Amino acid sequence: MKDENQLIVKTEAASVISRSQKMAAALSSYARALTFENRSRRNLYRLAGLAPRARDRVFTVLLGIIFAVTFVLPMVGSLGYYALMVSPGYVSEVRFIVRSSAPILSRDRYSTSTVEPKAKIVQDTAVLLNYLGSPSIIQDIQKNINLKEVFGRKDIDVFSRLSSDATQDEILEYWKDRHSASVNPKSGIVELKVTAFTPEEARRLVDIVLRLSEAQINKLSSGMWHDLLVSARQDVETATSEVAALRGQLRDTQNRTGVFDIDLSAESLIATLTRVESDIAQLKSRREALSLSLDKNAPQLADMDRRLTALEEQAQELGAKVAGTSTETSGNLADFSRIFDKLNLELKIAQNKLESAIRELEKVKLVSSLQLVYVDNFTEPTLPDKSTSPNVPLALFLWFLLWATICSSACGTVLAIRNKLD
Repeated sequence: MKDENQLIVKTEAASVISRSQKMAAALSSYARALTFENRSRRNLYRLAGLAPRARDRVFTVLLGIIFAVTFVLPMVGSLGYYALMVSPGYVSEVRFIVRSSAPILSRDRYSTSTVEPKAKIVQDTAVLLNYLGSPSIIQDIQKNINLKEVFGRKDIDVFSRLSSDATQDEILEYWKDRHSASVNPKSGIVELKVTAFTPEEARRLVDIVLRLSEAQINKLSSGMWHDLLVSARQDVETATSEVAALRGQLRDTQNRTGVFDIDLSAESLIATLTRVESDIAQLKSRREALSLSLDKNAPQLADMDRRLTALEEQAQELGAKVAGTSTETSGNLADFSRIFDKLNLELKIAQNKLESAIRELEKVKLVSSLQLVYVDNFTEPTLPDKSTSPNVPLALFLWFLLWATICSSACGTVLAIRNKLD
């Protein structure tokens, strides 16, 4: 009996030792866990089996609310809007190029003010694209169609509708969302798309934009040609005044010299001089014949001498007029010829300048009266038969990314706060 009691005591002692060893092993394992685990109170409670259930439930509920408010409800609203409320948009498109019909003017007058046709077309295309997104096009469109009636009708959903009290800047921003224009840099082809809420209005807007764009580019070009027209008219007036002045100078010279035409005057003087010299020769021959039969003091010989003296003086005067020495009061045909040649040359040059200026003026008048730039659409504005705007799958995907980002950010913030409190 005594041996049995001793055996029981030994067994109980072994059991106590075993439990002590297990407890020591558990404490050692717990200590190691504390070393490697996050030292927050929530983890301590979890390791100890004493999690703070109330606060965790609060954060769990808060995360659920945030998820519902920032993701579920917005996505449900987006689905409902695109399924039940969104107004269908119809896109009318057209493709066109900008062509110039202006002839190349003579480079001697306009080389500094003209632009090469290719560069001019590129420049006009850039101006057109800028005009499509400028406030000017809103003002021009409003003269043809009321944009508030087109985009602000009550049957258009509230998110797509243009406000009835929208300002000019708000209308411009709305218009930028409703049209798009792109150009191919290689071919110069421009693609224009306009979105409206009926097919007819979309095509009508495209027609109006094409007409206004063409008018705007030609308006810019007409200013340049107007300046050229004014310059050409001034050149014609200047050349006309120069010709008139030279003609007046030539007329005054003719009146002063008494010579209208050098050639005619020379022929007349030479013919008169020849006749006078012939008379002198005949008179001398007769005098020599009479001197043989008459006394040297005879009246007939004295009369012949007086006539010879007069004819010789006349011949000398005529010779001086043809090529003699000029004086301050009189000149000769040689001097007059140099004066008239100079005046005629200056007058001819002035007349040539006047003719050239008149030709250029007529050319500028012709060009300025023409349409210089054409917006040539090689495809007609389309009449859409189905709605292509908005792109519902793409829109929903983008909304999904947006709400998912917002939800993730909000949930991450709450989790960071919870971790900070632990």
